[in-house]
Parts: sequence; structure tokens; C-alpha cells
Amino acid sequence: MTELLDTHYKWWIRDLLELAILVSVISFLGVLYLPRLIWDDEEAVEAESRFYMENVYDVLSYYERLTGERTADGQWALMVVNAARDSLTADSTFLSKQKIHLDGGTADVDMFANYTTVYDTSFGFLKTRKDTLLDTVMTVVNFNEDESRYDTSFVRKDLLKSYQEDSTFVGITDTAYSSHVEVVSYYDSFMPDPTMLYCPLTNQPYIIELTEDDYKVASPIEGTYTERRFLIFAFNARSHGKIEDGDKSWARF
Repeated sequence: MTELLDTHYKWWIRDLLELAILVSVISFLGVLYLPRLIWDDEEAVEAESRFYMENVYDVLSYYERLTGERTADGQWALMVVNAARDSLTADSTFLSKQKIHLDGGTADVDMFANYTTVYDTSFGFLKTRKDTLLDTVMTVVNFNEDESRYDTSFVRKDLLKSYQEDSTFVGITDTAYSSHVEVVSYYDSFMPDPTMLYCPLTNQPYIIELTEDDYKVASPIEGTYTERRFLIFAFNARSHGKIEDGDKSWARF
């Protein structure tokens, strides 16, 4: 009987040791990788917040350029800047002195011709793509009067008109087709929305102030913001910086 109890006790001790080893391994891996996940999250939120501040500053700057006045009301500036873009997109003649009627009132703006392009490049991500283009190549014959002979040129169809209008043009003897890959750069534009006026971490509005000549857009975080993560770890964040008179505090170093 004693031998059976001893055997059962040994099995219980072995199982307990195996469990302890498993828990230790999991804890070790957690200590290694969980802080990295939190740090990555801290960096991602910081990057997103600074991206929002950049867009808020641009909105305020375009509002001043359109209206000739400054405002610390981010919501109103956002409405005017977006409405101006929509109006010019809908009507290409919506230029010079215009009135934009919104729920919050009326804005007097001075629209400039390339506003849509400026808007899309400021509020957009530069991307590239590869397009496969089909080329039509014409064999063009011209008479060379100086040397009294015929010259042959290979010309793309879209450039053919100038050759045909030339007095030495004789005719087209052949047409060939080919393709080539072209790298095209473009902007994947977006429309700034009211959520960008708020810090993505605290959901508090960014601090918008008028400086002597420009604007200041600052993070609302004061001191250290802390959230408990995974019971024993913490997510910590300090102010995400500010943009003052076009100077980004995070770009100084």
C-alpha cells in the first residue's frame, strides 16, 4: 500500500514540475514579446496622432488662404476647406470670389485654379503603379530635298500629326504594334474628417491657437498617459508634440 502511495506521489510531483516548467516558458516568452507589442502600439498611436496634427494644420492654412482670415475653430475650417474642394470639382468655373453656404453660416472664399490639385496632393498618399501601354508605331516617309532622297522615320501615332503637316511628307508605309510598361506616380487622396481634430489616444480635441502670424496645433496630452495592458504591463504615452508656425517639434532632431 505504501509503495502505491509513493508511486502516485511521484507521478503528482512530476506533473507539477512539468506544469511549472510550461508556465515558466510561457512567462519568459511573454516578458520578451508583450513589451514589444506595447511599444509598437505606442509608436503607431504617436504616428497617427502626428499625422492628424499635420492635416489639421494644413486645413487651417488652406482656410486662411481661401478666406483671407484665420480661425481657431477647426470644425468650421474643415467644413469650408472640404466644401471648397467639392464645389470646384463639381463646377470648374467656381473660381475667384465665391460664397460657400454651409449649415454653420456662409464663407466668402477666393478660389484659385489649382486648388483641387493642391488639396489632393496635401491630403493624399503618393503611390506608384505599373501600367502596360500599347504603342502604335508608324513608318513615315519624308523626302529629303537637300540630298534628293527619301528618309524613313519610326513615329508613335500620337506624334504623327506634325510629320503629316510637314511639306516633305510622302506617306506611311507600315504600321507596327508594341507594348511597354510605364511606372506612373499618383496620389491616393482622402478627405479630412472631424475625427482628425481629436487625439486618437485620449479622444480629446487638439489644442488650436493663433500665434502672431500663423497657428499652433498641439497634443492635448499633459504629463504621462498610462493604460494597464496584460495585467502586469503598462501602455505609456507623453505629449505627441506640436506644430507651431509650420515647425514640427518631432522633426527637430
